[in-house]
This record gives sequence, structure tokens and C-alpha cells, in this order.
Amino acid sequence: MSLLWTDLLRAQSLPSWGVADRVLLKKGELVPGAALLVEGSLGRLTSRLAKEDEDPTLEPLVHDPDDAPKLIPEEYLEDYFLVSPTSSEGYLIDPQRLLSMQETMDRKGFLAYHAEDSEVDIQVYLFDAQQEIPDPYSIEELVQSHYASNPLSAVVFCFMGEPSRNVLAFAGEGSANIPDPYVGKILESAQMKAQEKSDPSAQLESFVVQLSIKLYWLEKGLEESRRAAVPVAVRSANPEGNQGERSPSPGVMATLGPYLFYGVAATIGIVLAGLGIGIAWVLWRRSRTYHFPVIEPPRRLGANYAAGVGAVLAFHNKLGSPSSQRDQVPDYLTRM
Repeated sequence: MSLLWTDLLRAQSLPSWGVADRVLLKKGELVPGAALLVEGSLGRLTSRLAKEDEDPTLEPLVHDPDDAPKLIPEEYLEDYFLVSPTSSEGYLIDPQRLLSMQETMDRKGFLAYHAEDSEVDIQVYLFDAQQEIPDPYSIEELVQSHYASNPLSAVVFCFMGEPSRNVLAFAGEGSANIPDPYVGKILESAQMKAQEKSDPSAQLESFVVQLSIKLYWLEKGLEESRRAAVPVAVRSANPEGNQGERSPSPGVMATLGPYLFYGVAATIGIVLAGLGIGIAWVLWRRSRTYHFPVIEPPRRLGANYAAGVGAVLAFHNKLGSPSSQRDQVPDYLTRM
């Protein structure tokens, strides 16, 4: 009875938006304008509750059973929370078959494409619009039990037709480095994109596509953070002013090492250049050719007449030396 009174008094107060109301709105527990809708019936409810206090025999007010929260059927709880997703389910877990076969194939295809192109996988769990998750099950318990040892993953609880109730949590390696406000911004952006559609399947598609875009920028931010953390780790390993342990001073060889390397490289280069020049000079000398001038000697070597018999100098072999051919006798003398 006191709980219902508290709800009624809260409905009488002027509406205001705070951090707690924003969380309730995302969970679907707060309906904007509900205070205006119940204002007319508030008096009747108040008088009825007062009469119940005065007359205990009066039959208590019974709530409409349709307004009661709809829990997930027990036969599906194991598939949602107790069993790890199988390879056949892929990245879309829908034990209640809330999507048609074609819609399921389309959503699974996009999630598989995203997994190939991104380091952060998306695991989507589908629920009906008004379904409630019973205790002790929750998205926090799910990510700890199924995804804590996996690579970084984004786990989403999607309520078909009510994207404002969708919940996002990160699990796996590096999830602790993602601040909660940034997770809230990612979720809010995807929810706003989904609310632009009216069809539940189209809402799911828009939500997942926008989430994939946001995860791309999240990866870029994590990569830059890792790069920036490397110099910090080096400085922390060797902090300045650490008087307890000083690193030993480098030796002479460590100091002169770079200069020796360049000196040896320069010496080798000079030797190779000189060797190349010498080989080129030798080849040039061997390939040189000499041209002797052609001299026209006077007839009979300047004498008035030639010898009676006459001697003929003839070199029959141009490759042999003249000394090896001087003793040869002409053919016409052998016939005499």
C-alpha cells in the first residue's frame, strides 16, 4: 500500500528530467507525459485507497493483468543465459524466433561482415518489446560468464519494437578501459538512429549499423591510446631521478660502434671502387687496336735496274712471324 502511495505522490509532482530519470527512460520504466495522463484519475485512486484504509472489508483494488511485466518464458532462459552461443547461431541469438528466416539471414550476414572487418565483435540478443529479464539474469552477469576471456566484444540486448530499452555492455580484453560515459554515448547514438524507423526489423538493422560505425571510431581511439601508452611505459620503467639503481654507462665500443660501422662501410666502398677502376683499365688496354701507316717504297729501291734473277719476299702466313718464314724458297726456284 505504501509503495502505491509513493507512486501516486510522484505522479502529482511536476515533471523534471534528471540522471535517474534518463536511466529509467532507457530501461522503459518511465513514460514521458505519464503524469499528465494520470492526473484525471489520481483523485479517484486516492479516494479509493483512503476507503480501503478506513474499511478493511472493502475489496482491494486489482491491477489489470495486462499491465504486469511479461517475463521471458523459462524454456528460453537456458538458450539466452546459460549456454554459450554456437557457431550456427553466429552473432545473433534469437531462441524465440522473433525474426523471419530472411531477416535472420540478413542480420547474421551483416554481423559476420562486421566481425571480419573489425576487432570488436557484436553479439546481439533479441527479446520481445515488453519482455522483462528475470533475476538473477542480467547483461552484466552474461558478459562475465561467457565473454570475459574472449577478445573485446560488444554485447547488446535488443528489444524488438522498443529500441529505447536496448542495453549495451562491453566484455573481454580491454573492456575495462572503455569509460561508462562513452558507452552511454554509443548506445544513445544507435538508439536515436533506430527510432527513425517504424518497423521493428528496420529498427534493429539501423541500430546495428550505427553501432558498427561507432565501434570503428572506438577501435581508432583504443589504438591511439595503446600507442601513447608505450612511451609512458618506457619512462615508468626507467624514471628520471631514480637514485637507487643507475643504468651502467655505455662502454667505448658502444659509443664508437656507429662510427666504426660507417668507417668500415666507407673503406669497403673505396676498395670496391678502386678494384672496379683497375679492372676497367685492364680491359681497355686489351681491347686497344694499333694502325701502322702505309709507306710507298720507290721502285727498285732507287736503283737503275733490278737484279737479274731477283729475289721475292713473300709472307704466306699473315699470322706467323717473318723470322719463321724467311728460309722458305719460292716455288719457281724448285723447278730449276
